[in-house]
Amino acid sequence: MSGWIVMTGMGLASALAILAFVQGRRQLWQPIMATVILAMAGYAWQGRPELPSAPAQPIAAEQGAAEALLKMRSDMDQNYGVAKMWLVTADGFARDGSYAAASGYIQAGLREHPENADLWSALGLVLMLAADGELTPPAKLAFDKARQLAPNLPAPDYFEGLAALFDRKPDVTIGKWKQLLERATPNAKWRPAVESQLSGLESLLAGAPQAPASQK
Repeated sequence: MSGWIVMTGMGLASALAILAFVQGRRQLWQPIMATVILAMAGYAWQGRPELPSAPAQPIAAEQGAAEALLKMRSDMDQNYGVAKMWLVTADGFARDGSYAAASGYIQAGLREHPENADLWSALGLVLMLAADGELTPPAKLAFDKARQLAPNLPAPDYFEGLAALFDRKPDVTIGKWKQLLERATPNAKWRPAVESQLSGLESLLAGAPQAPASQK
């Protein structure tokens, strides 16, 4: 199991609690994202309840978030061989926070391979990272293009769902992730992490206190 994971429930709980009470979402995007992404494979811990919990190791929030998101996207790529020469370099720029350079490099790849869905998906993620997690129109356009070229590519639905979560729309997140899992193969590398995140999110929402009815 990779070293960049801890418990899904704790990560989602922390993120949703912050989002529920803090208005400055953009300023908190990278730390919150790092918390959630560090929890991606909590399914392994949940499957062994006898193990004691352990605190997450401190990380640089921006680098930790970008690294984990890029890892998830890489796991979801379908034709990585075609795009590899572009994505290896672009991912390096993105890990360092040089999103403009990463975007430019991916777009150079798209000029040579305009029908490559993995490159379009990677562009959408980089544009999201550059916008502090917001699904901007250019990012949405890139994901739509990737989906058009490869309808079963998981990354567009996953990252759009993640953006919805940080826009305080968890119902949209759940819908997208459920659809994503419905068409996933049983042995998809990324499937356990998404299943774990979805389960944690649904559990949190099910246990969240309901807003009191307004008094007449």
